[in-house]
Amino acid sequence: MPPRWAVTGLAGAYAASYAIGLLITAMLLRRRLEGRLDGKRLCRTYGKLTASALAAGALGWFVARSCSSTVTSTTWAPALGLVAGGLTMLLVFVLSARILKISELRSLPGLG
Repeated sequence: MPPRWAVTGLAGAYAASYAIGLLITAMLLRRRLEGRLDGKRLCRTYGKLTASALAAGALGWFVARSCSSTVTSTTWAPALGLVAGGLTMLLVFVLSARILKISELRSLPGLG
């Protein structure tokens, strides 16, 4: 992997290890709870969370890219892109999670 893609590779490896850990944990929990693990609900919730994260990531990337390219200052362009992209990701994730009716969102203070 070329050095410029190292961070992307690390993120991909982290996501893959998280998914493997989730599967192992689910199998161990199912065994410990004697099969009473609600797999359909868990899969549905993780699917909704993944959809929200993908939408937030895509829109956040687009906004960060747009803001970084519009500012001519080489000092402030990355900072503006970071802040605008981060805020966009946060807002889009929370909004899409509310639209998809993710029940765990109600447990967060101020969002219930």
